[in-house]
Amino acid sequence: MNGFNAGAIHRGRGDITINGPAMGNQTNVYGTPQRPQPEERVDVGVLTVLPEETRAVVDAFARSERYTTSRVDGGPMAHHALFRAAGGGSVSAVLTQTLDRGPRSAAVAFTRMRRLWAPPVVLLVGVAGGISEHVRVGDVVIADQVVYYDARRVSAVGEHRRGQDQPAAAVMRHRVNDFFVEYRGALPYGAETLRVHSGPIGSGDAVVTDEYSDIRRYLRRYNEKTLAVETEAAGVAQACYEEFGEDAALRGWLAIRGISDRADAAKGTSHHRAAAERAAAVLVRLLPFLKVA
Repeated sequence: MNGFNAGAIHRGRGDITINGPAMGNQTNVYGTPQRPQPEERVDVGVLTVLPEETRAVVDAFARSERYTTSRVDGGPMAHHALFRAAGGGSVSAVLTQTLDRGPRSAAVAFTRMRRLWAPPVVLLVGVAGGISEHVRVGDVVIADQVVYYDARRVSAVGEHRRGQDQPAAAVMRHRVNDFFVEYRGALPYGAETLRVHSGPIGSGDAVVTDEYSDIRRYLRRYNEKTLAVETEAAGVAQACYEEFGEDAALRGWLAIRGISDRADAAKGTSHHRAAAERAAAVLVRLLPFLKVA
């Protein structure tokens, strides 16, 4: 049988014992690549971008039931915390900071987070610029949809924007609904009441600092309820979308954004710390609802 594969085929039930080679000549063996197994699984991964954002979440983690740190080999510091989950039990979380600003670095950070700890849920926590009349500086937005505003075609007669959006998974939106039923969009925050909103945000590479910018006009046309703009959520949402088919345990993403400015000419960093601390406060209240694995 020169030129043919002569092997063994078991078509019945039960076990078969083979003494000697089980594969014939000219045999090809194909394997399915296996996903690397994380050293430690956590329930929720948290990504930040700016130092003020990281500091705010670290301070919140330090007040949890258990807080530890570790260093990712060749990468960022990792902050681990344990919180009480709604209905009993606990929810574990890990925080890392992206290497840089923008959607590309955020997407890489998401992939690293999933590879190292395999959290079913990944949150992006930090600051954003408000563009809705219903949102004030100091409010917090939980984004359940991201509109990517940079996709466009440039021609001799101008730019033609091509709308792209990523909604959060249904299971994540249900948990956000549970949060709003519990807190009714208002959290006690020191002597104040912290207003919390849920809705779409715009995301892209461009930083918006003009009240009359084409990006703001486009976002209002695309969805009049767009609440804020920032520069990382599109990367996280896209990375999550592309991984859904590879890992059934992945449940989704959310972005929690404290409003630090109005995305206009007055945009600056003076309110970054306060806005980041408010986003971290909402994170702590939302975490108990995110035990979804």
